[in-house]
Amino acid sequence: MSFVGFTFLAPIVLFGLLTLPIVWWVLRISPPRPRDQVFPPLRILEGVTAEEETPAGTPLWLLLFRLLMVALVAAALAQPILQSSQTQTQKRPAIFIDQSVFSAPVWDEMIDEAERIVRDAQRNNLDVSLIPSQSEALGYRPAREALETLKSLQPVNYVGTREAVDPAFYADADAYVLSSGLIVDDGFNFPEGSIFFTPEVQPTLLPSGIRETAQGFDSDWYRPSTTTPLTHTIDALGAGGGVIASETLQFSPGADLATVRFVLPAQLRSKVSRLRVSGLRAAASFKLLDDSFGRPLVGVLRANADTSSPLLTEPFYAKQALLPFADVFEGDQDTLLSLQPSILVMPDSQRSDDDAVRNFVEEGGILIRFAGPRLAKRQDELLPVRLRGGDRAIGGALAWESPQKLAAFGTDSPFAGLAIPDDVTVSKQVMAEPGIETDVRTWARLEDGSPIVTSAPLGQGRIVLFHVTAGPAWSNLAISGLYVDMLQRLLPLAKGRTVETTETTADWTLDRELDAFGRLQSSPPGLLTIDSAAFGAATASADTPPGTYRQGTRTRALPVVRDATTVKDITVPSGTRIQAYGEVSDTSIMGRLLGLALFALAIDALFALIASGRLNYLRPVRGLAVIIAMGLFVSTDTSAQDDNRILEAATGLHFAYIETGDARRDDLSRLAMEGLKEQLTGRTTIEPVGVHGVAPDAEALEMYPFLYWPIRRDTPALTPAERLKINAYMAASGTVIFDTGDEGDRVLRAGQPHPGLQRVTEGLDIPRLVEIPEDHVLTKSFYLLQVFAGRWANGPVYVQAGEAGSGGRDGVSPVIIGSNDWAAGWAVTNADGAAVELEKDIPRQREMSIRFGVNIAMYALSGNYKADQVHAAALVERLGAGNLPLPGETSTNPEPEGP
Repeated sequence: MSFVGFTFLAPIVLFGLLTLPIVWWVLRISPPRPRDQVFPPLRILEGVTAEEETPAGTPLWLLLFRLLMVALVAAALAQPILQSSQTQTQKRPAIFIDQSVFSAPVWDEMIDEAERIVRDAQRNNLDVSLIPSQSEALGYRPAREALETLKSLQPVNYVGTREAVDPAFYADADAYVLSSGLIVDDGFNFPEGSIFFTPEVQPTLLPSGIRETAQGFDSDWYRPSTTTPLTHTIDALGAGGGVIASETLQFSPGADLATVRFVLPAQLRSKVSRLRVSGLRAAASFKLLDDSFGRPLVGVLRANADTSSPLLTEPFYAKQALLPFADVFEGDQDTLLSLQPSILVMPDSQRSDDDAVRNFVEEGGILIRFAGPRLAKRQDELLPVRLRGGDRAIGGALAWESPQKLAAFGTDSPFAGLAIPDDVTVSKQVMAEPGIETDVRTWARLEDGSPIVTSAPLGQGRIVLFHVTAGPAWSNLAISGLYVDMLQRLLPLAKGRTVETTETTADWTLDRELDAFGRLQSSPPGLLTIDSAAFGAATASADTPPGTYRQGTRTRALPVVRDATTVKDITVPSGTRIQAYGEVSDTSIMGRLLGLALFALAIDALFALIASGRLNYLRPVRGLAVIIAMGLFVSTDTSAQDDNRILEAATGLHFAYIETGDARRDDLSRLAMEGLKEQLTGRTTIEPVGVHGVAPDAEALEMYPFLYWPIRRDTPALTPAERLKINAYMAASGTVIFDTGDEGDRVLRAGQPHPGLQRVTEGLDIPRLVEIPEDHVLTKSFYLLQVFAGRWANGPVYVQAGEAGSGGRDGVSPVIIGSNDWAAGWAVTNADGAAVELEKDIPRQREMSIRFGVNIAMYALSGNYKADQVHAAALVERLGAGNLPLPGETSTNPEPEGP
């Protein structure tokens, strides 16, 4: 029922207003308040009179005031909702829902808007039709069924096509279009006169090209809409999902393309597996990296005869220099070329001018050659410059008096900026024919100006020649750190040939699928494949979803959108009304009306106290009454929701996690607590009833046995109010589980403290911590455990130091700190399946992770009762049974003699 912009969800309650005349009559006949009078016994008869007194009536103003209170209660119980006249549904609604991958960042807002429209139709007894862009249009059906259907809709992980809808379908309807605001083509026609919803600020940012540099890599990003913010944070993630580095991306005003530069050492760069826009849950804003990025595959030519004394061979030095930064394989020419390497290293002992090597370079490979006696005697065609016959050495025809040092590298050289040690010298080299061409192709020189490293392109590839041997025979360069740095600088020249397949015809099989919200999910093996020849032109679709595909040992990524520049704002036809999500919303005023009624009741009670003369007795609490009354008056729906949550936590066991503001991380924490809840219900007598996400400064944290808190490197410091709440929670026997989730990057941390954990724990009452002892209660509170697995299983876990039971906390540590990403091990999907793939450091890792979660819950709930097992022998002795052996012990007492 609607009336003057108001809709009443329970209009039948308004019939209670018909009782106002009865209330009026009851209030009118109420007797007056008894009058206080002195009662002297001797004068009692003098005050007696036979005259009847008519009871005084209730004052009119007070009567109307009380009638207003009754009316406010009746109106509140009718559940009024304030609506905007612009959004009220007059006809049955037809709702077009954009399910494309671009909808993922605003999906919650889209569904909220759709639910608001459907509920409006439900209040007006109108049927509803839902028309999802990637599903079949649903006919008109009751609003209740439409609400259930909305809960099951999800965005897809590809762009998709929008099927045209027969205009007759929505001819007699109010058409609503819920859009992501982005489109790849203009093939969708909007219903005439429809209301078009779009994000006020377009959050989607699309990855474009990526280029490795000598110091790291550059990544290009495309801004498809002018409403997209100019500043973003780009995260570089490792294989386990941990953030390796973050950089700020800045667009110039009016620009749609910008580049972010990551400066990373090769050890870190090789671990980057994907890029994302920080804080954005969107597959379209993810950049998956494959074999074309990171550690290149390098082949080092080596004859079978070299394997007997590897330390004395030239390939050994080149291999050792490249191993930290590349996947290096050794073998003969045919074997290495079959692996499709990016770089081929050819020592002088393995020189070859075979056509297969030439083809390798012309198709994009990098050939790194080293000089030696063979090259000095006879040169070939696979060289960047022409060489003179013979070599140049101390005492030779082209001799110098002493070993030569290297000159500083030129600014146009890949080696620019490298420091040259004073002790690096060259005693022999092959000489290049002088000339302009040689000067242009020289990357490094000796102090006398003679070339020591030259390079030239060949086809799509490049040849690089070191004019010395790969080992220390002609120079001590091969045993210096400069040698490692120079070879490392050559790796970015590789073009990632490992993802190209010219000889292999096997299909690419989906390995991990990227869902619409940017989560990598394991795919059942062998179900979805792409033909090898067609992969280069394949686009993301329902049959070929985006993600990583595998062909043997090779990995290749299929992006959500191949060409980011094809994505643009939707062009809205003139005459279409445009609204932003959340611009108009239904506002419930039930709470406000009830608060106003209670406030009026408080005023009425105050007047009654004043009239009766009892107010003086209540002076000490008068101020408190005013504060309570004002609190009722300004109460909001948000406080009511908080009260409901506190009531839920007080009346049933709930697990809680700290909300970080990162939707993806919070979703994983919620799934983890849900999974832990289900596991405890199925395995123990504990039956948790729900999960709550809470803020660090939330009320009534003590209602939860523990708080799971995922910490990332960019987690901000706590506010004073948050710090006070957390300290109070720990003082009230609560346990906070800090999980940094970065065990996979422990080698990279090199013993450095976690910056996010440092910021969060600053000012908290953290006790002295130790790595969890073998006999700690956590190792046996339900299961017997010595590993505490999550996504990883090898990270240390820290708890409070000291005897169990100390500190008045029943032996429960106020903090548990680890880095194994326990949420990944506990999380389950709606289908009761694993939400995150684990690293499998140990057998049955997920089961061990679940067991540790069960132990944590039992530990937080039951304290240290199992610590008594440690003192079992003393307890038995105190019970007078000291002569009885414990299980597994042998009695030393003699057997009793017989009768």
